[in-house]
Amino acid sequence: MPNRSISIGQALAILGITIAMTIPASLVTAALLAAAPTQKSCITMLGYILQFAGTLALAYFVWNLKVTDTKKVNPVFFPITLVLTFALSIISESICSLIPMPDFVARIFSEAISLDFVGYLTAGIAAPVLEEMLFRGIILAALLRRYEPRKAIIWSAVIFGVAHLNPWQFIAAFIIGCAIGWLFWRTRSIWIGIFMHWVNNTAGFILGYLSGDMNTSVSDYFGGAMNYAVILIVCVIVVFGCIKAIQKIPSEEQLEHGSRLLP
Repeated sequence: MPNRSISIGQALAILGITIAMTIPASLVTAALLAAAPTQKSCITMLGYILQFAGTLALAYFVWNLKVTDTKKVNPVFFPITLVLTFALSIISESICSLIPMPDFVARIFSEAISLDFVGYLTAGIAAPVLEEMLFRGIILAALLRRYEPRKAIIWSAVIFGVAHLNPWQFIAAFIIGCAIGWLFWRTRSIWIGIFMHWVNNTAGFILGYLSGDMNTSVSDYFGGAMNYAVILIVCVIVVFGCIKAIQKIPSEEQLEHGSRLLP
């Protein structure tokens, strides 16, 4: 049976399942931490994998949804999206900085990911792969079968943002989620999203590792408000330039339509 479409309500139900899966995952990790407190990084990664693996399994058994969008992507997308990801990250950070973060939230963020190799495997490898499989490979793909692209992409980005359960990550996740969603629609492949997600998370992890604090922002290195403003303006120009460059690359839909015209 082919993958089916889903409504926005069903997509929100999958979001609910994702959030609810933190309960059994937390129970497992709590039990393991009590038995092996020195293995926090490995146990945290295991809990994260259990949460998303459980959600992916339920999406398959309840709605017959599975990831099928794994085709190769035109290599020309990758250097453009590399630049796009960095520009969007700086823009989203500037918006997030307008919302004061309480100290207790900052501590939670700092302690969530260990700044070691296993911590990187969680944030830099597991997160891009599992989250793109769920939010683009399943949710967005199924929404695109029912709704026009703009509506499907925006709703999937909203769901992606809400899944982070805090306003600071919501903003960044929504912005990059819209970009990844648009590229997923053009390429019909999760690989470009995994790449962008990996770039974003890896850059954040490296910054946190070098500073010793995962809450460190790239804007801390800009050296003054004037430099910050100039860099933001440059980033906005870069984003529009990347969008224009991507629009010149034939989409998967255009390629399929053209192939049907060939003898």
